[in-house]
Amino acid sequence: MKLEQDIETRMTRRNMTNTQKKNQTSLMEGVVVNNFMKDVTLDETYDTLVISKQTQMPEKLYEVETKKERGLLPLCAASLGIMGALFLGTKFISYISKPDSEKLPGITRNHCVNDELHQSMFSMLHSPNKKTIQAFSGVIALSSMVFLGKMFIDGCKEIWVKKREADIQKNLQENLVKVEAQCFSGKIQIIRSLLSQKARQFSLDLGGNADKEVSSKGNVNFKSDNNGDKRNNGLNYWMAALGTVVSIAGLGYFAMKNLRKNAQNIKSGVDKTKSMIESTVNFINEGKSKTENKEELNYLEKLLETIWAEPEYIKRVVGKLNLPEEEKRRLTKQFIESVTSPIEQANSVMGGSGRNKITYYSHVNDYLSFFYDWLMNSDNKQFRNLFIGISSISALSYTGKNVFEAVKEVQVKKYNADIELNLQRRLVATELRNFKAKKDAAIEPLCNEFYRQKVNGKSNEELKVMADNILFEIKNGPPFVYS
Repeated sequence: MKLEQDIETRMTRRNMTNTQKKNQTSLMEGVVVNNFMKDVTLDETYDTLVISKQTQMPEKLYEVETKKERGLLPLCAASLGIMGALFLGTKFISYISKPDSEKLPGITRNHCVNDELHQSMFSMLHSPNKKTIQAFSGVIALSSMVFLGKMFIDGCKEIWVKKREADIQKNLQENLVKVEAQCFSGKIQIIRSLLSQKARQFSLDLGGNADKEVSSKGNVNFKSDNNGDKRNNGLNYWMAALGTVVSIAGLGYFAMKNLRKNAQNIKSGVDKTKSMIESTVNFINEGKSKTENKEELNYLEKLLETIWAEPEYIKRVVGKLNLPEEEKRRLTKQFIESVTSPIEQANSVMGGSGRNKITYYSHVNDYLSFFYDWLMNSDNKQFRNLFIGISSISALSYTGKNVFEAVKEVQVKKYNADIELNLQRRLVATELRNFKAKKDAAIEPLCNEFYRQKVNGKSNEELKVMADNILFEIKNGPPFVYS
C-alpha cells in the first residue's frame, strides 16, 4: 500500500531524515491498521456495512492478456544480425584489400604536447641537463601549489554554499508550516462540512419529509451538459487545422521563393566571379614576363576553385592567355587537378610530410608555460615579469569566478525556494479539490445504496444503521488526513 500519494505527505517528507521518514511511515501504517484491520463477524448485517446486492466486479478484473510469448525469436534475430554484420564487415575488408591505384594520402601522427607538465618531461628526457631538470622540478612544485590552492578555494565555496543552502531550507520549511497547516485544516473542514450536510440530509430522509428531495439526492451522477463545449471544441479544432494548412502552404511558398532567390544570388555570384576571371586574364596578358604573372596565376586558380569550374571552361580560360602552348598545357592540367582533386597535402610544419611516421610539437598557453620559460631563461627579467603578471591575473580570475559562481548558486537556490513556496501555496486549493473529489467518490455510492434501500421499503431503524455507517465512513474512511 502506497502511503505517499497526497502532495502534503510528499512535501513533508522531502527534507526529512531517514529516521524521521521511517517513524512517519510506521505512524501511517498504524493508522491504516487501526482503521481497517478489525475483527468482522459474520453476524454483522448488510445494513451495518452498507453492502449492495447488485454491485458487480469491475470488468478490468477479468481481462486476461493474450500476448504470445516470443522470447526465442528476438534472441535468434539478434544472433543472426550479429553474424550478418560480421559477414558484411569481413566482406568489406576483403573488398578494400584489393590493390588499387587510387590511395588515400598518408597520415603523419602529430603528438601535440599541450600540457606543460608533459612538455617539461619531454624536454628533460630529450636534453637531460641542469636547466631542464630544474625547470621540470619547478613546474611540478608550482602545479602542486596551484592544485592545493584551487582545492582550498573550491572547498571554501562549497562550504559557504552549503551553509547558505541550509539557511534557505530552514526558512523554506518555516514558511511551509503555514501552508501545510492551511492544507490540513482545509481537509478537516471538508470532512466536517460533509458530515454536517449528510447528517442534515439523512435526518430529513429518516423523518419522511424529503421524499422528493430523496429521489434527486439519491442519484448523484456529477454529469453536466457539455454539448455546447463539444461544439466549440470541434469548431476550434477545425479552425486550427485550417490555419495549419494555410500556414504550411504560405511557408512553402516563401521557402520556394527563397530558393529561387538563392539560385539567382548564386548565379549572380558566379557571373561576377567569371567577370573577375576575365579581368585577371586580361591583366596577365598585359604582363611583361612570366615571373611577374606568378601571383596573378595563383589568384586565377583560386577564382576557378570558388566556382567549381568545369574542365571545358578551364581550357577556354587558359586558352586566352598569351603564354606558350607548353605552359598552357601545364596550367590546364594544374588548374583541373586543383579544382577536381578531393584531397590536399597538409602543411609540413603542422601535418608533417605525409609519411606514416611519428612527430611531436607543442602548443601551450597556460601559466605553467610562462613559468617554464622563466626557469629556462632566468637571466631575462621580462620572462619573470610576464609569468608574475599572467599568474596573478589567472589566480585573481579563478578566485573571482568562484566567488561569483557561489553567489549565483545561492541566489538561484533562494529563487528556487521562493518558487517552491509559491507552488505549494497554489497547490493547496488543488489538493483540497482532489481530497473532496476522492471523498465524494467514496461516499456517493453508499448514499445511492441508502436511497435505493429506502425506496425498497427498508425501515427507519435499518436506514439509521446505514446512515450512521456512512457518516462513520465520511469521518474515518479514505482518503485519510494525517497530523
